[in-house]
Amino acid sequence: MSGKHGKFKRREIRELIQKEYGLKIYNMHERDKGILIYTDQGDKFLKRMKKDEAQVLFVASAYEHIKSRGFENISALCKTLEGKYYIKYDGSLYALEDSMKGKHFSISSHEDGEKIGKVLAEYHIAADNFVPAAGSRAKVDWGRWMDKIKVQSVRLKKFRETVEEKKIKNKFDRLFIKHVDLYEKRAEEAYSLLKESCYMEKVYKSMQTNQLCHKTFKKHSLILTDRGDIFITAMENCSYDIIETDLVSLLESCIGSKGLPYLPSVIQGYSQVKPLDADSLNIIRALLLQPGRFYKIVNRYYGKKKNYNEYELMKKMERSLRKEERRYEIVKKLEEVMK
Repeated sequence: MSGKHGKFKRREIRELIQKEYGLKIYNMHERDKGILIYTDQGDKFLKRMKKDEAQVLFVASAYEHIKSRGFENISALCKTLEGKYYIKYDGSLYALEDSMKGKHFSISSHEDGEKIGKVLAEYHIAADNFVPAAGSRAKVDWGRWMDKIKVQSVRLKKFRETVEEKKIKNKFDRLFIKHVDLYEKRAEEAYSLLKESCYMEKVYKSMQTNQLCHKTFKKHSLILTDRGDIFITAMENCSYDIIETDLVSLLESCIGSKGLPYLPSVIQGYSQVKPLDADSLNIIRALLLQPGRFYKIVNRYYGKKKNYNEYELMKKMERSLRKEERRYEIVKKLEEVMK
């Protein structure tokens, strides 16, 4: 096969899947994140899992738990004839996931916003009280944001002091100095918001109900089917966390500049099924405010001290700045909703 999956050999993959899963394959097409496979038992998607066997089992049991609680429009990991949720190929684990015909979901109306808000709330209700299968290894993200944002704030200050001491500054240094004060302030504001918004109380409540979250509830994980349903896929990063993190992913991915007017509909749709209080909305604000995109790039350059191509890093920095400002637009719109 060509492209990103050049290591795959079409005949090898076809024979391996037919042997391991007992499927008849009609055709195969490469996609950005894997291979779409048309079979006698419906469309499937083959993807590499950057996980070990116990972590794959956690994801598989998460899918099964949600489906068992009545949430039908969601994918699942297929079992091999031997009852495993993965196959081994070229030294890596691969999973075969149910797929669905349709297009990636986007928000272009108030109806779309309300619809996806309701779907996410229904997903969260089905995903609580989750106890993974024996032998699996859970991914747990409860309570990490306070420390993460504190680290961002401290390290941004440290990087700024280091750069200010440099006698000769390159383009990246100058761009960093131009923006760092703003993002230091946003990190501090985000940290204060979390403290004031009962973040840890939300964490404890989520722990009591074993709340599972999708963690990448974004366009590429949402398929609008030909019947008009929203089908959820790509749960390989799911973890225990607070529900607000999924709302942040949804808003960040599906609310662009054209979608900003529909943000209130997302919140309204979600709240009709699972009410959001002021603390939840402030936590969402805080997680959108924290300058994670900006910090990731500057930490890669100043913190890890590796040799990077300055041109490529500048482009990444510029992209991160655009993304941070788009997130800030969402924050301001959310503040309007809260008034």
